[in-house]
Amino acid sequence: MTRWRLFAPLAVLVALTGYLGLRLGQPLDDTAIIEQAAARYLAEAGPDAQRTDCAATAHPDARMIVVCHGADGRAFSYVMGHRGEVVARTGPQA
Repeated sequence: MTRWRLFAPLAVLVALTGYLGLRLGQPLDDTAIIEQAAARYLAEAGPDAQRTDCAATAHPDARMIVVCHGADGRAFSYVMGHRGEVVARTGPQA
């Protein structure tokens, strides 16, 4: 058996791992980040919460801030990072 046949599966595995690493390392787009914050708001605010309660704007220290105002007057805000992580959160039971 020639050497290239031994190393071909390894080369394919390395290339696939590199491709997946690049894809997973890409920052999320703005819509995906807002959707993550809105999903968190829906889980925390209760059954009367709606996705349309949330709005986003740029943040000087992070990617953006998503503020959600519920019909009951409670306000939730999520400072979101570049990869969709919550950097800071304020609101009821923060």
